[in-house]
Amino acid sequence: MSDSDLVSELLQTTTQLTDLLVREAEMLRAMKPAEIQSLHQDKLVLSAAYEAQIKVLKANPKILQSISTDLRADLKAKIQAFQAALSANRNGLRAARETTERALKAIADEVQARTRIHAGYSAQGATGSPSETSRTSAQAFAYDQQL
Repeated sequence: MSDSDLVSELLQTTTQLTDLLVREAEMLRAMKPAEIQSLHQDKLVLSAAYEAQIKVLKANPKILQSISTDLRADLKAKIQAFQAALSANRNGLRAARETTERALKAIADEVQARTRIHAGYSAQGATGSPSETSRTSAQAFAYDQQL
């Protein structure tokens, strides 16, 4: 395989991965997490291919010197676009996670505030009002941190 062919493959992989990250970011904004899951396998395959192709280039730096200036400029532009999409995707995932965590905390706090257990009898043998003798009970919940 020629040096130009190797770089062309990297260009194709980088473009596909960038497009996938852009679609994922759009799905995050549209709040469609179920659709994001459908991209997972493609993301794994493309990421592995990208990593392998970058390793080949790093191991053989002369490849970049042997290709045309136009191809090198195209590669640089595609990698910059990929890095921008990656950064935007990371920020979107972080924001979605933080929003989900805040929503879950608000729900847990509200459930805890509404769930009161009657504490029993007072020293005089009377039952107290829930606001006077109540305590909150612990509520267990869990959530998946992956998006």
